[in-house]
Amino acid sequence: MKKSALGSLAIILGGLVLSLEIYSLKFIQGVEMQTGSWKTYASDYATEMPMFLALCITLAIIIYGIVLVIKAKETKE
Repeated sequence: MKKSALGSLAIILGGLVLSLEIYSLKFIQGVEMQTGSWKTYASDYATEMPMFLALCITLAIIIYGIVLVIKAKETKE
């Protein structure tokens, strides 16, 4: 598999996972509303360590994909 194809795949899959993580923040808030205690904003859950690490890993994969695509285009020139 070529670097540009791998980079594009990393960007697409990273974006999909990132959108799922963002939607899950609202889901987590909804589940906690059932217990009676929740944070005011769904984005407040992103500061908790497990979700923060997941977001950082996903962003790192997207950035790595961007770097692969850019390097593949530079080597073609």
